[in-house]
Amino acid sequence: MLGSIVLAAAAGGAMTIAGGALDPAYDKADVYLETPPSAPVPPGRACQLAARYVALINAGDYLGAAALFADDATFLEPMRPSLKGRAQIDEFYTKVIGGMKPQVIAVAYTGDDRECMVALANRTTLDGKERYHLASVDHFILRADGKVDSMVAFARPR
Repeated sequence: MLGSIVLAAAAGGAMTIAGGALDPAYDKADVYLETPPSAPVPPGRACQLAARYVALINAGDYLGAAALFADDATFLEPMRPSLKGRAQIDEFYTKVIGGMKPQVIAVAYTGDDRECMVALANRTTLDGKERYHLASVDHFILRADGKVDSMVAFARPR
């Protein structure tokens, strides 16, 4: 459940969130001590789509990920300008996300047939080592036809 994304820190120890324990050496970002496991995908249609989105991103199929959105969908991220429509969404996924080439692990899902929230950990290199950090919590809202009507990506600091 998404409510378990942030849990309490043990006294004097590492904080544990969905995906595992955080490295206390990084106080300005949510860096995992170990590679987090993939969360099981709930049966709802929206979370099934979110899992397909993760697979497309990891495969480098950024236009495929953009194709999950309706022609007049909206994409909102607090740190970037809002996007409206497939042309802007296609450009964002091919240029911005394609330029980043993220490798993500879905560490938590919660949702149903219409909405899904998924917490994503992204692979990065820190101090010469491959690590994962909690990158965002994405909220997908689907239309009746199964296309994404809107998505809000709540990005985390890195």
